[in-house]
Amino acid sequence: MEFFEQDIIGYAKIILPMATPKPYTYHIPEALREKVKFGVRVEVQFGAGRDVYSALVIELTDAKPEHPTKPILQVIDNEAIVTVQQLAFWQWMSAYYACTLGEIMNAALPTNLKLSSETRVVLNPEHDQNFSELDDKEYLVAEALTIQKELTIEQIQKILNQKTVYPIINRLLMLAVLDIKEELQAKFKPKTATFIRLKEPYTSDTEPASSNEKGYALAAAFDLVKNSEKQTNALLVYAQLTRNQKVVKVNDIYEKAKVDLTVLKAIEKKGIFELYDGEISRVAGYANELSDATEMNDHQTRAIFEINEFFKTKNVVLLHGVTGSGKTRVYVELIQKAIAKGEQVLYLLPEIALTTQITTRLQIVFGDNISVYHSRLNGNERVEIWQNTLAGKPVVLGVRSSLFLPFKNLKYIIVDEEHDASFKQHDPNPRYNARDAAIYLASLYGAKVLLGTATPSVETYYNAKTNKYGLVEINERFGGVQMPEIEIVDNRIELKNRTMQGNFTSKLIAELKAALARG
Repeated sequence: MEFFEQDIIGYAKIILPMATPKPYTYHIPEALREKVKFGVRVEVQFGAGRDVYSALVIELTDAKPEHPTKPILQVIDNEAIVTVQQLAFWQWMSAYYACTLGEIMNAALPTNLKLSSETRVVLNPEHDQNFSELDDKEYLVAEALTIQKELTIEQIQKILNQKTVYPIINRLLMLAVLDIKEELQAKFKPKTATFIRLKEPYTSDTEPASSNEKGYALAAAFDLVKNSEKQTNALLVYAQLTRNQKVVKVNDIYEKAKVDLTVLKAIEKKGIFELYDGEISRVAGYANELSDATEMNDHQTRAIFEINEFFKTKNVVLLHGVTGSGKTRVYVELIQKAIAKGEQVLYLLPEIALTTQITTRLQIVFGDNISVYHSRLNGNERVEIWQNTLAGKPVVLGVRSSLFLPFKNLKYIIVDEEHDASFKQHDPNPRYNARDAAIYLASLYGAKVLLGTATPSVETYYNAKTNKYGLVEINERFGGVQMPEIEIVDNRIELKNRTMQGNFTSKLIAELKAALARG
């Protein structure tokens, strides 16, 4: 891409967040020549009607096009909101996945960075409505929204009696006074469960003056339920479970104490228990991988050494570690070293694996150095993470859309559970595979990619076995936990002997019953 000196630049090529077939050229009025530069958003009128959009400048040129051009109406940003590497990434995606550059832009930019005539704004419910920091025009818009629940761009133009209002709306969005009204709700639904905990003065969260005091508090709780055998059993099971785990699900109490919800509700009514809902992982055991984040075992230490050795000659390494081997701890080690050098890391997870547990555990390790990017964030939160990433915040933990963030100094991309189907975007455009796109994105920054999984995809494993990727394996679980025994049962024999029960073999049914009998 060629850049020209500001004093001879007369035209700008822009893209719009829609499926337009090509960039469009607009001329730059004299008053805006110093402000228009690569990567900033500008306000333009597009099409035969009066519709106005925020467009992105992708190139400056002094070459006058053969056709008449429209003027850029206003410049929205003082500095670029995208990077040169981002644009190169978008252009590759457009060509490789057969869609328009505008569709990539639409998918990449947070909603609050895409303004058009159809945009409707509302007051941010989290804002304290203290408008003292606003100038006169910003105050008029904010005050109007305290009277009307939402405003269109056209209504704001009438309130301010001017056509160019995007810079004003943008500042209000940056100050988190406004938010964009979004009609669609996030499709992701977190998996939840009902948990149980003690209430004060019986709660184990309150540190007693002595162990005797804690014992007396629990004894008082048992005294309240002594007339009910079922309530006593439930409380006893709870006390036993909390010795080894921080949180207890009601299902644990149901199974071990052989009670139902009515029993727990009765204890809750006595002020001993409190039932509450919480989010749980859909990936069994996933959130526990950081439980021993302080020290690595020999297998993890060896894995880190081999990964770093491969990265000297290869851009992509597959970490093939059995379930429970502590791959996450290896990622943490890699990330910590990148942070120490002032570099950035993108840690990609499937959407279903991004739960409160894993994010909380990583935030404990990395503190304010980590941002979490996913579908449940509101518009202002997305823009904040976008700006933080552009400013160089070290770690982004996110889902496939995190690839579109404006990284400044990207060193590593970690794609965990690289085989997972949710890394593929099926609809709408761009229909891309985040794992493959991550490898290309890394190449633009000179970064390295670590693919992690217990069950590699066929293509990734083939690339590792044919020496295109480095291959590092951890074949033992953390802490020496034994791997499950695997037994192959021939369905054909069972079908012949008529011992199949539906789709299940008699062997499987027998083992299931035995497992249930053992609790």
